[in-house]
Amino acid sequence: MKVNARVEIRIEYGSGIVAESVAKAVDVDNTGMPRSLRKSLNVETTWVDGELITKVKYSGEIETLIKALDDLVFSIKVAEEMAAGT
Repeated sequence: MKVNARVEIRIEYGSGIVAESVAKAVDVDNTGMPRSLRKSLNVETTWVDGELITKVKYSGEIETLIKALDDLVFSIKVAEEMAAGT
């Protein structure tokens, strides 16, 4: 099933340092995305104060979107674990 979707994920950390660390770690994954996928999937991660903000724009098969969001959430989780050590 093909979809056109816009997704916004916001996570409040209460710490600008943690939000910045997670955003920078996740953004590396975003820029390393395969060129073929970048045509249909646009992911941007930023932070404001203690909040992580990830915006996703996608056009294509819903299964691919679900996999991309799953990968994104996993990357955020790993980055949070690493940032907790700071």
